[in-house]
Amino acid sequence: MANLTINTTQNIKIEFNPASLGERMLSSILDMIFKILYVILVFYLLEEFNVFKQGLDRWSEAAITITFLLPAFFYSLFFETILQGATPGKKIMRIKVIKIDGYEATIIDYATRWVMRLVDFWIGSAVIGLIAVISSDKGQRLGDILAGTAVISVKERVFLSATIFQEVDEQYVPLFSQVLSLTDKDVYIIKEALTRIKASRDVQLLYKLVDKLKNVLGIVDIKSSSELEFVETILKDYNYLTAKS
Repeated sequence: MANLTINTTQNIKIEFNPASLGERMLSSILDMIFKILYVILVFYLLEEFNVFKQGLDRWSEAAITITFLLPAFFYSLFFETILQGATPGKKIMRIKVIKIDGYEATIIDYATRWVMRLVDFWIGSAVIGLIAVISSDKGQRLGDILAGTAVISVKERVFLSATIFQEVDEQYVPLFSQVLSLTDKDVYIIKEALTRIKASRDVQLLYKLVDKLKNVLGIVDIKSSSELEFVETILKDYNYLTAKS
């Protein structure tokens, strides 16, 4: 499965690794275990407090049971909404749902995925969802395609802050406050590009990088620095300002 390339809201391309089929299946199994444990706990507590032995009619018993089981029914929708695209199973497997257009996923996107689980997983015993994920170059099931989402691996992000970190003198004076509109992933890409430029002495790539940064950040004057110094200043400014914020 090819890497998933997404344009951020700053129009910078970021590559993600789509979650593998195995990771998605294991996260689903874990989530199913958590739901089963919850259901067992519900019935245990209902039995322990003699809820069904208080002379209730069948309709009342059914209403109470359904009410307590609703969290299991809305499990994925609830957790993906509050955990920004993850469920407990996805958290353990370190995968999550993101929008492929670079914007933040909304509750409507998560709800679309949740409703389409009926087609992807329950109709045909998950065969439809399995075929969709395998045949899609972005690893999308039908719910993802309709919601404009994809499931990615976030394992490589664990050490991202350490990767972009660089020490900046306490008396350093930043020149471009616009860098705060960048993300850690954006800065990681900039730093990687700068490393390649220094290694290959690719001046044309340096010019393209500088032009891209000026356009994205709205910078007209690079304050009399060379192109190389300008990019290094962007990295220093980001490290300094984010450390202070």
